[in-house]
Amino acid sequence: MSPRSRTPSRRDAPPPGPPSDLVPKATFLDQARRLFESLTRPVVEGRTARTSGRELASRYTRAVDTIVGMLFQRAAHRHGLSPDDVEMAVIAMGGYGRAELAPYSDVDVLVVCRRRTRAVDAVASSFTRLLWDFGFEPGHAVESLVESESALAEDPDTRTALIESRWVCGSRRVARALARQIARIRRRDREPYLRRKIADACARHERFGHSYQLIEPDVKLAPGGMRDYHTLVWMGQVMGREPGLRMLERRGLLLRGERAELEAAYDFLLRLRIEMHLAAGMRQDRLTVDLQRRVAPALGFRDRGERLAVEYFMRRLYTHMRAVFRITDDCLEEVGRGDDVRRLFARRPRRAGPGVLNVAVRRDRLERDPLYVFRIQKETGQRLDRGLRRRLVRALDVHLRGAGSLSRMRRGFLDLLADDRHVARVVRSLHDTLFLMRIVPEYQRLTCLKEYDLYHHYTVDEHSFKVLEHLASLGEAGADATDPFVRLYSEIDDRRALFLAALLHDVGKIAGSDHARSGAEMARRILRRLRADEALVERVAFLVRHHLVMSHYSQRRDPADLGTLRAFCRTVRDRSMLKHLCLLTWADYRATSPEVWTEWKRTLLWDLYVRAYAYMTRAGKRPEAEYRRRKRRILDGFAEGPERDRALAHLDRLPGGYLLAMDASRVAGHMAMVDALVRERIVVSHRRLGEAVEVTVVTRDAPGLLSTLCGALTVCDLDILHAWAFTRDDGVVIDVFAARPVAGELDDDALAGRVACVRSTLESIAADRVDLAREVARHARRWARRRRRGAMPVAPQVRFENDVSTDFTIVDVVAADRPGLLYHVTRSLSEAGLVIRRATISTEAHRAVDAFYVAEADGSKVDDAERLREIRARVDAAIDQSSDRDSTRW
Repeated sequence: MSPRSRTPSRRDAPPPGPPSDLVPKATFLDQARRLFESLTRPVVEGRTARTSGRELASRYTRAVDTIVGMLFQRAAHRHGLSPDDVEMAVIAMGGYGRAELAPYSDVDVLVVCRRRTRAVDAVASSFTRLLWDFGFEPGHAVESLVESESALAEDPDTRTALIESRWVCGSRRVARALARQIARIRRRDREPYLRRKIADACARHERFGHSYQLIEPDVKLAPGGMRDYHTLVWMGQVMGREPGLRMLERRGLLLRGERAELEAAYDFLLRLRIEMHLAAGMRQDRLTVDLQRRVAPALGFRDRGERLAVEYFMRRLYTHMRAVFRITDDCLEEVGRGDDVRRLFARRPRRAGPGVLNVAVRRDRLERDPLYVFRIQKETGQRLDRGLRRRLVRALDVHLRGAGSLSRMRRGFLDLLADDRHVARVVRSLHDTLFLMRIVPEYQRLTCLKEYDLYHHYTVDEHSFKVLEHLASLGEAGADATDPFVRLYSEIDDRRALFLAALLHDVGKIAGSDHARSGAEMARRILRRLRADEALVERVAFLVRHHLVMSHYSQRRDPADLGTLRAFCRTVRDRSMLKHLCLLTWADYRATSPEVWTEWKRTLLWDLYVRAYAYMTRAGKRPEAEYRRRKRRILDGFAEGPERDRALAHLDRLPGGYLLAMDASRVAGHMAMVDALVRERIVVSHRRLGEAVEVTVVTRDAPGLLSTLCGALTVCDLDILHAWAFTRDDGVVIDVFAARPVAGELDDDALAGRVACVRSTLESIAADRVDLAREVARHARRWARRRRRGAMPVAPQVRFENDVSTDFTIVDVVAADRPGLLYHVTRSLSEAGLVIRRATISTEAHRAVDAFYVAEADGSKVDDAERLREIRARVDAAIDQSSDRDSTRW
């Protein structure tokens, strides 16, 4: 008999119509929404800072269960059936299946039936529409037991979703049949399944750079997030009948105490995710800086002194994510990143893999030498076995509590820093096993402490360890011998001061503001507890006190200004300290975040070092002598005769600062550009400068010229890094800019296009064919979509410095970085009647940190209090003019 001629069975017959007593759909949905609100409002409004994440999610999930059951019953009744009549079951999957729903999360369900029929499809279709109409966002499917068997066998994602499934409503017999299918498939395919989940976890860690210390972490997917916990649970669930983590504990993959750590961390993450959803009013897994501020109070964190509630909150979050990530990573390593999953099903004892140190922790030896394990590690370079780490933590708490043990630990600590062999790995091991916190108790408060900004990528402890790693890398066998920082590192004999400064340079952040000053005093106390000799104590304290000085002078000051250079060298004191400070600054920059260290900053730092070292070396440090020396060096680059005479005449027309900032090749180029002014109104040239481009403009002086030039570079999509402005005594201006593209790579064609844009823009401005202010506003609107939303607020600051430069007043401006800011600030300074001679432009994540060397029109410094107040008011207004509020109005 063909299918077309087959007589339909009762199961294939269309479902009967709706019963007459069924209330209208709109009325039913309104009643269901009121019920849901009455069930969930006490859950949401009754939560406190102490409410458990699991408890909150479970109560919310039960409310969803009630509504899902109502909707399913309505769908069945709509077709004159009961769920048992059609042998259907609604199965919760994923987070819903774990009873861990957060508000606005997807409600993932599977409608399972014994056999697909028209009645089943009709009820399932009505049920799905009701889920959507109610306001849930369901992930859903309808499958028969036969189809689900196939899906479980072929689709790992379905297997994962169903591994934590649970019955919600409908036929329990169908649900039990599905559970038997899941158990059967789980036993049969557990090894391929485990390899897939482990590979997924490894790929996810790789995607996030193996870091849980993200500025805006994804609490679900980031390393140390909820998905890592789920991965461990899934691994345990396919190994046996017990709950996932208990099974891992039984098989020895989780060590004693680790399950409790994981459970506490997961509860915090679950509660945080609920708060994020409530604060955002939608599903949200990325903890943005805006959400960080909003959820911290709801989780019970408050401001204390100078520390913000959000900083305490982020420290707790990183502490939990650190625990989850490290345990997960250890477990993945234990099974060879998926290559040795059979180890999960064997009963053989744990063994240390290659490159792993596993030695006996003997009480008698510990009492004689508490750090003997770390001495072995320093010799071998092996990482500590997980079990060894746990045994050391217990030994520290049980056997090493006395004052004698502490004294021996502190003496031995300095020995571990005597050379750079595996020093960074040893210090990390000391930290992981809590020995470092016993030796230096201040590290307890530094651990997982995060500054609330977008500049510092890592927590204070992790940042300090990375500084140490960068320093030690300069001494490795594979280090580039041509790198000047490698050479500088090789010139230092005793590196303990560098290593101790790396570990302690941010210790003052415990106290809050002015951490360099307070950190120096804390470093003295710490080192004296360690019984360091006084010379070492003072050297480290000096480095801690001044660890920001070299970055400040290289990024925000102009070392070509003799007064600036003299002030820097006076602070640093001698060449030995200069070498230490340069290396510490280099490592500190590199360890701040992957984006902060650039080739340009490297160039500026090394330039300052070279200039300062030369200044300290020379006996005669009078400005006149330095100017003469620099002039001779420049003239040596020109051939004897008319060429050198022309160069001398050019140099004699310019201020002394030009001699310090330029070399012979640049001077020759400038002379040719001055000659071209006979034919052209504006002459523009450029050359590559590492990762940046140097743009030189030669023209006749005019009021507000530097501001005009800044605006032209801005509208041509060039970010200015540094600017020099020099005026000859005949009124010819030579302005030199270091800049980089706002976005994208600067290849030769793009570079030529940007410079051509600058030239044409300046010609149009000179001919009054373009309104520069309007063009800058258009540029700001174009790039507004790329700016960060919800970023941390930056309070504008305008400060004056009259004691660093001999000839100029320095105006420091700090403000939220935004397109057009530099143009507005330089225009305000020009409109105030000031002459801008130099500018250093720096961006720290979301902050613009700029410095302008200015003088009055007669060349004098700005030292009148009333005049300074007037300038501050003008700059404040310019910052406000470039703000988001005005940008959106343009």
